[in-house]
Amino acid sequence: TLWRRLDADNRRAGQIVADLESNVRSTRMMPVATLFETYPRMVRDLARDLGKQVRLVVEGGDTELDRSVLELVKDPLTHLLRNAIDHGIELPSARQAAGKPAEGIIRLSAAQRGNSILVEITDDGAGIDVGRVRASAVRCGVLHPDEAANMSDHDALWLVFRSGMSTSAHVTDLSGRGVGLDVVRDHIERLRGLIDVESRPDQGTNSMLHLPLTVATTLCLLAQIGEQ
Repeated sequence: TLWRRLDADNRRAGQIVADLESNVRSTRMMPVATLFETYPRMVRDLARDLGKQVRLVVEGGDTELDRSVLELVKDPLTHLLRNAIDHGIELPSARQAAGKPAEGIIRLSAAQRGNSILVEITDDGAGIDVGRVRASAVRCGVLHPDEAANMSDHDALWLVFRSGMSTSAHVTDLSGRGVGLDVVRDHIERLRGLIDVESRPDQGTNSMLHLPLTVATTLCLLAQIGEQ
């Protein structure tokens, strides 16, 4: 009798706490469009400065993400977009010579995948030269020549996220002087997220960010009555 009443009260309290936690999480969620909508103008301005034609296509803007995650992922996304414009998308003349439209396309998308959000930045540019990445890693002392030769293309691509790595033949204000993509990786890992990259020569590059839905900490008030 008394035990059953206590057990019922405990279950009700547990449900109330669960509902409160759910409400706290929902109040922290914001559509990623609040961040994504700041990028089209940035892309247009940077492309114009570089003499390129680039169009940003945004998808999945209604996907919701914890506002603190949105704030922390802003800089990594900005750098990846700048990198795609600077190194990925070719000049109009080079694109036309390769049989491509003069205008390059960058897609920025977000979608929920279980308890995480997948954010992708995909361009139809020149892609990443894996051979140049291997050569740069050897030149910078990141890898021994034998290691570079035996490394898979996917693992070699991941080297672009190592500190000091750069495959650009020239340094620009956008290229980051070889210290940018490792910072991107550090930011994402601090969020308990993952980053990956795929690339095909002359077809483009796809950067994938797997982000947690929330990193919120719920503040609670603990009350004690006697021994309870």
